[in-house]
Amino acid sequence: MNLLDLIKRLVDIRPTTDGNPWVIDGGCNIGQFTRAAMLTFPAHNFLAFEPDPATIRTARENFVSCPRVELVEAALGSSAGRAELFRGPMSATNSLLPRPDSKSKPYYPESAHLAGGTSVNVVTLDEECARRQIKDVDLLKLDLQGGELSALTGAANLLASGSIRVLLVEAVFVEKYQNQPLLWQLWQCLAGHGYSLYSLQQVKIGIYDSAPPSLRDGQWNQCDAIFLSAATREILDC
Repeated sequence: MNLLDLIKRLVDIRPTTDGNPWVIDGGCNIGQFTRAAMLTFPAHNFLAFEPDPATIRTARENFVSCPRVELVEAALGSSAGRAELFRGPMSATNSLLPRPDSKSKPYYPESAHLAGGTSVNVVTLDEECARRQIKDVDLLKLDLQGGELSALTGAANLLASGSIRVLLVEAVFVEKYQNQPLLWQLWQCLAGHGYSLYSLQQVKIGIYDSAPPSLRDGQWNQCDAIFLSAATREILDC
C-alpha cells in the first residue's frame, strides 16, 4: 500500500460530512504532493502554501486549470508577518531557518547550501482557515524544512478542536537547520492537543553525500510522521 492510499484509509475512518472536504498542503513547492493527492482525494478542495516567489510561479502554471486548488504565496508560521527566506539551488530545501552554524558534519547534501535575502509573507493556518470558513480538514501535510513546529503553533485552534483529522508531517532526527525542532518536539506539541502517532513512513537513514563508511551511516535522518486526532484514534481502536 502506498502512502497516499494509507492516508486515504485513515481519513475514511472519520471523513468530513459537510460536503466540503479539504486537504491542506503546507510547503507545496511546485505542487508535487497536491497533484498526487488530487487523484486520491478527487472530491476534495486543496489549499496549498509556498513562500518562494519563483517556485510558486511554477506551481501556478501547473494548476492553472484546477479550480479545486488554491495557492497562497506565503510561509506558514506561529504568527502573521514577514520573514527572511533562505534559498538554495534545490528549491525543496528552502527554509525560514539558515543552515546550522556548526563544525560538525552535516546530514544534508553539501550542494544544498542556502543564502538569505528574500523577504516573504508569513501566515497562520488558524487565520487562513477562518478567513475561508474552513472548519474541518481531512488531511494536513507539512513539509516546511524546519518550520513545522511554528506552523503547528499557528494552528493551535484547529488542533485544540480536533478539526484536523490526519496529519502528515516531515520530521527529522538530526538538526539540518539552525534550531530545527526534532520529531520528539513535534510529537510533544501534537500530543498536547490529543493527537497520537500512528506510524513513521519513508524513513531515511544515513547521510546524503558519499563518504567513507562510518557509524553515521546508521543514523536515522528523517521521516514522514502520521498523526491522528483523538476522535479518529477512538474509532480506529474501538
